[in-house]
Amino acid sequence: MSIIDAITNEITIMLPKLMKGAHSNFLSKSNITSAQMIMLVTIHDHRQCKLKTLSKERKISPPTATGLIDRLVKAGYIKRGADPEDRRVVMVSLTKKGERNVQGFLDTVRKRWKNILVHLTPREQQQYLNIIKKIVVVLSGKED
Repeated sequence: MSIIDAITNEITIMLPKLMKGAHSNFLSKSNITSAQMIMLVTIHDHRQCKLKTLSKERKISPPTATGLIDRLVKAGYIKRGADPEDRRVVMVSLTKKGERNVQGFLDTVRKRWKNILVHLTPREQQQYLNIIKKIVVVLSGKED
């Protein structure tokens, strides 16, 4: 088995455990599904964005994105608006309730990671930070 195969296997084992912890620590208490929270975090990252952008970025169909948005609007997490340049375009943004929930979720994730990372030595923590920064660049599409 190659080192890349070993790493991908470990990541595959790790991610569901991380998500399970995040779900039991936050999502289940706030009655938000994982898909809804991913949508809220995506909107948070953009501050305000088009429905079309959300469906493309999340790689889901426009009707699926609309269904998620409808449920989040009904629950009071996001609000719809029109694009000032083109009133046919639907813009979405977080409400105060949505912002509080995203911040709560991100705080839960940060605390979970802190509880994990304290088990690494300072040297390992620095190595991990360097690796994570490279991965974030790749995931952001900002690779040189």
